[in-house]
Amino acid sequence: MWQSIRDMRIRNKLFLAYSCLFVISAVVAGVVIYSQVRTIIEKSIESELVRTTGTIANMVRANAAASIKNYLRAVAEKDLDVARDLHRQAQRGLITEEEAKQRASQVFLSQSIGKTGFIYCLDSNGVMVVHPKRSLVDVDMTGLPFAGRQMEQKTGYLEYEWKEPLEQGSRTKAIYMTYFEPWDWIISVSTYTEEFSELVKIEDFRKRILNMGFGESGYPFVIDYDGVLLIHPFLENKHHDEFNDPRLSKVAERIIKERNGSFNYSWKNPDEETYRRKVAYFRDIPEMGWIVASSSYLDDFYGPLTAIGYVIVGATVILLILMIPITMWVSSVITRPLKRLQRNFSQAAGGDFSVRMNVKTKDEIGLLGGYFNYFMERLTAYSDDLQNEIVERKKAEKELIALDKAKTLFLSSASHELRTPLTSIIGFLKLMEGNFKKRFQPVLKEQEGLDKYVDRFAENMVIVRSESDRLGRLVNDLLDLNKIESGRMEWRDESLKVEDILIRASEAISGYASDNPELDFVVDAPWQALFVKVDSDRIHQVLINLLSNAFKYTEEGEVTLAAESRSDGVLFMVTDTGRGISVEDRDKVFDLFYQAHDENRRSSKIFGTGLGLAISQQIVAHYGGRLTVESEQDEGSCFMFTIPKD
Repeated sequence: MWQSIRDMRIRNKLFLAYSCLFVISAVVAGVVIYSQVRTIIEKSIESELVRTTGTIANMVRANAAASIKNYLRAVAEKDLDVARDLHRQAQRGLITEEEAKQRASQVFLSQSIGKTGFIYCLDSNGVMVVHPKRSLVDVDMTGLPFAGRQMEQKTGYLEYEWKEPLEQGSRTKAIYMTYFEPWDWIISVSTYTEEFSELVKIEDFRKRILNMGFGESGYPFVIDYDGVLLIHPFLENKHHDEFNDPRLSKVAERIIKERNGSFNYSWKNPDEETYRRKVAYFRDIPEMGWIVASSSYLDDFYGPLTAIGYVIVGATVILLILMIPITMWVSSVITRPLKRLQRNFSQAAGGDFSVRMNVKTKDEIGLLGGYFNYFMERLTAYSDDLQNEIVERKKAEKELIALDKAKTLFLSSASHELRTPLTSIIGFLKLMEGNFKKRFQPVLKEQEGLDKYVDRFAENMVIVRSESDRLGRLVNDLLDLNKIESGRMEWRDESLKVEDILIRASEAISGYASDNPELDFVVDAPWQALFVKVDSDRIHQVLINLLSNAFKYTEEGEVTLAAESRSDGVLFMVTDTGRGISVEDRDKVFDLFYQAHDENRRSSKIFGTGLGLAISQQIVAHYGGRLTVESEQDEGSCFMFTIPKD
């Protein structure tokens, strides 16, 4: 698919790009506008329903409070009249003052207020004078908050929260008080507000509640805890089960269960044919045992969203129609000059470097034509120069090939010619050194005044022999390097056990180990049997080069020869705790004739050709590996390479 798009003409690509851009822009803008309008509408619905529900709840509470207050006030004032009448009888001598108080108490206690309400009296000191529970009579009640308020207020209405000992939660209690000063009695008519819901006259505010509708179909309703619809524009004064509508019962039961909150549901008014989605917000009036709710159909509020959707779709279609002529015009402005440029490139590819663009504008297309003309001028000049350079390079190439052959022939011949006399020189030097030490040195040292000359001559003999050995190693390394580079090296590959390779190398280097008793030499062979297919002498040459360098540059610590199995082959490692390699030397140690800088160290004692690591790198590369090093100054080095498993 992507390849097909890449292969399209520019005109089609522009149309596709512009169309996708406009469609995506329209969709994004539409989604944003739609979501914003939806959010605003939902917030408006929520705000309106919450406001209406709160207003209804407050109206019901206010009406209920007024009804309860008026009822309790009437009872309290009636009991105040009873106390006054009995007090007058006591003043006229018909009864004693104590009898008057007893009769008043009997009247008060004989009355019931609601289901659990009663009448009690406090004096201005907070002492209970009259109470249905005789255990509370003459008890100081000043420790209770409501008693303090009564002592301060003495007359009027107040509410407070009260919890009976066996109840789990507190409930609202209402008191209306009258004060009979002659006896210092605060006559208190007390009851729980929830027990007087029957005092509220629904007819007093039914019309006002139903007039609080909103939108085209929104309306409020009131339902009690028992499931009776107290106020509703269509269903009223019946339990929800009596309407034989499972949907109605389900909604009513959820409202009664949750009491506070909101949810969506399906609903159909009696005069409607289909169900529609509706939202309801409801609040609890626990003191009345009522739940007031406000509901409305969602489509009354979401109607504008449909119109917005039509506008977005229409605008998108119009933009797509306009895209066709715009794309054609833009593409023609671009493609016509590009086609001319394409034809000119085709001519130039055929060898005609004289073609040029006719530049008429200064826009990007015009600049491209100018660059093409400049490119062709430069290409013409480069073509002429290239022809001349090709002739010169062919001549130089022939000379280089001849020189390389001469170099190879010289190195091969010189190495062979040098090896024979060097072998004789080294042999005679060893013989001379041995004879001198055994026969001449003891005799000459007995001659007076010759001691220092004899010792110096012996030292010079050692230096000459050492340098001869070094020259011999250099000749051998040059021969090996020449064979590898010329492809004349003979490789006798065979399957070898890794453990045997390590043992052979460790035995060959044992002389270095014995000459350095302060160093520990560790061979860490793999526990499993591993095999590699290599030339025994060449892999031995690599390990000996690495081990000899490790012993040369390590004064104390240990040198480790190890191998381990890896997914890509067998990893060989030579690790030491010597002087390490500096950062500037680390990338050069594999170069030909390069030796690391060793200022103020043991340079005078360490001799090498500078070819060992280069030859080792070539041998490892022959087997598809790479010789690498990890090292830090004064912290040792680790040379490693990987050989494929057999």
